[in-house]
This record gives sequence, structure tokens and C-alpha cells, in this order.
Amino acid sequence: MKKLLKKRAQPLPPEPTTPAEPPHPPKIYFCHVPKCAGSSLNSALKQQLSNPNETAHFDIKLRESNRAAKILDTSMMSVRETILAYNLSIKSNFYGRGHSYCRPDLVSKFSDEWDFLTILRDPIERWISLYTYNTFKESEWAKNTLPLNDYMKSQKGISAGQSFIHYFSDFSLSPNSNPSNYIDQAIQNLQQFSIVGITQHLDLLAQQINKDYKIELEIPKNNVSPNHTLAQQIQEESKTIKQIEQICAHDIEIYKRFTGEFGPIFSRKSQNTA
Repeated sequence: MKKLLKKRAQPLPPEPTTPAEPPHPPKIYFCHVPKCAGSSLNSALKQQLSNPNETAHFDIKLRESNRAAKILDTSMMSVRETILAYNLSIKSNFYGRGHSYCRPDLVSKFSDEWDFLTILRDPIERWISLYTYNTFKESEWAKNTLPLNDYMKSQKGISAGQSFIHYFSDFSLSPNSNPSNYIDQAIQNLQQFSIVGITQHLDLLAQQINKDYKIELEIPKNNVSPNHTLAQQIQEESKTIKQIEQICAHDIEIYKRFTGEFGPIFSRKSQNTA
């Protein structure tokens, strides 16, 4: 009987425990303004946020959105904005990027679920880089065949100098209105973003992403200019630069005012805890 009681007094084996689920990655959308080091940042982020479930990533592709726009008889950017809103609505998605406008209402509607990131670049440097890249690249996509003087007068050249005001305000909804009316709106919208960096300080951008998300990035150099010599020549021609300044006037004001207030790196999280 004593042996039986001793046997019964032994503790029961612990119940098996289920392994804890890994923490969910941050939900990040990278708003990629062309020629702002976006391909480099996207490569670094995708490498760190890789997941076997490929449906959790989305990329707003250029040629596919262009084809859809032709089929639907609408603008390519309208298609991209629709694709963006749709993918931000999918709960399983956690990372995306694309050349798509991030107008204030969209950012406001999704900023509780998603962190919006973007990179700004000096608008004159960006304009020159876009011109040389599209003129001398091997791909036929959006290839430019106009000489510089004609390009500056063309709708394509003028639009190239109004990227920030298109991407971050409602100016695209009223293209015939005065773009200067949308400068304040673009600046306020950028303050809804989680992180805004600049191309001249990608090191600070990587440090801020590490601080806010514990993600270590090594940002490579992708899509470099195919004609550095021409870019330098344009930058040295004062008359040409003055013309480009006029084309980029509203983007220059957005860039200078935003970086003038927040410096080379903006973090909404750091602003909220300051």
C-alpha cells in the first residue's frame, strides 16, 4: 500500500506547450518616387522582410498597370492607386512598394494599419537624373528621345518637375488648378508618413529604420545613371539650371520646407516621443 501511495504522489508530467508564434513583421508600404534611390531601398527591405508566403508582398508593376489602364481606358496612375488601396486592404499583406501617388486621404485612412515610407531627393538633381536615365537606358519603357531643350518644354519634362506635388497632394485631381495651392497639403501629408529620408543621407535612413523597426539594412546602389558625364555637364550650365529650377519650383519648395523643418530624416515615432 505504501508503495502504491508513493507512486500516486509523483507529479504529473507537464502538458506539452505549443511554440510561440513569431512576431508579426511591421506592415510597411514604400512610396517610390522615381529616381530617389527607391530601387536600392526596396531591395534592402525585401531582403530583410522576406517570407515564404509570397502573397504577403505586393509590387505595383509598371507594364502591367499600363496595360490595365489601356484596357479600362483610364490613366495608369488611377489604376495604380486602385491597386494600392486594394492591397493595403488585404490583411495578410505586410510589405509593398510602387510608383503610385499617396494622396492625403489614402494615407490617413491606412496610417493606423500601415507605416508609409518614402525618400525625397533634391528636385533639380532628381530631374536631371530622370532625364539622363530615360534618355540613355537600354529599356524602351518610358524612353526619352527628345533633346534637352525640347524635353524641358514638353509635358513629360514639366511633369518630371512636379513629382512631389503629384505624389503627396490632391493636385492630380485638379491638374488645371494652381499647383502652389497644394504645397502645404503635400508637406502636411508627408508628416503622416512614418519615415521620410533623403537620398543624400541614406545612412541616416538605415539607422532610423533600425531604430524604429529593429531592421538592419545594407542599401545597395541600383539603377545608377547610364551617363554621369551628361548629368555633370547639365549641372554646370547655369542657364539650363535656371530653367530646370522654374520647372521644379513647387517641388523645390516642398523639399526645402520639409527638410528645413525636420532635417535629413523624419520619423513620426520620434516626433511623437519628443
